[in-house]
Amino acid sequence: MIASIKDSDELQMNAYCDGELDPASAIEFEQRLADDESLKARYDRLLSLRRAVRSLPQSEVPAGLRARINSKLDADGSALAGRPGQSVRPSRMGRPRQRSWSFQALAAAAVFGAVISSSVMLTMERYDRREDVASQVVAGHIRGLLAPQPFDVASSDRHTVKPWFTSRLPESPQVPDLAAQGFVLVGGRVDVVGHDPVATIVYKHAAHTVSLTTLPPGQSVSDQAIAGYNVRSWSDAQFTYIAVSDLPSADLAAFERVFSAGSPAPEIK
Repeated sequence: MIASIKDSDELQMNAYCDGELDPASAIEFEQRLADDESLKARYDRLLSLRRAVRSLPQSEVPAGLRARINSKLDADGSALAGRPGQSVRPSRMGRPRQRSWSFQALAAAAVFGAVISSSVMLTMERYDRREDVASQVVAGHIRGLLAPQPFDVASSDRHTVKPWFTSRLPESPQVPDLAAQGFVLVGGRVDVVGHDPVATIVYKHAAHTVSLTTLPPGQSVSDQAIAGYNVRSWSDAQFTYIAVSDLPSADLAAFERVFSAGSPAPEIK
């Protein structure tokens, strides 16, 4: 089973590798590793990077550089000793300072730190971008609720709604009839996320409206609540789906199950 990738995975993987997760979180993460092939692949790459850094050969700092470093440290120590209230630990006379620094180790530490920093920054940027997408989708749902009707085409017939999308968008999603499962198709509309028009299928569950927005595959949005509306996201080979409603999270999870079961696999051309 391949689960959706969470935004905090990069940070959690590093914490797990460093033994910084509490036992319950570590067990939960290990279960995700066992179930999620994509997450396991990313985890294996991180372990490979760490092993490569540790395998770099060690060597001593050249004597000339060591002397310049010691001279600089001694000068700084003398300057500090001349300040009121400052004390410097005396060194033993006649005993040279021993330092076993390694250029490779320093370089490895710098590279590793840069990689980790870059990974964390990339994770944060992705998280911000995904949260912005979620906010835009919720805004589209709210605009639909404030309009006279939450759709551009009103129909409970999937053979009407899907062709309507097809005539307006490069890619149109499947529009399954889920009335038997308690989610009645009422129409569809075109929303804009970023600068791109996207399809939003609209269902009703009792008095509740469910907006299902479709994005290109490979994206993900964390399950959350925004402005009082629950957001749930999942993906298949064709689209990333984002469902927004004031339904409880458990009901949105049920909607995901029936929608996924009701959507036929794409035809192979």
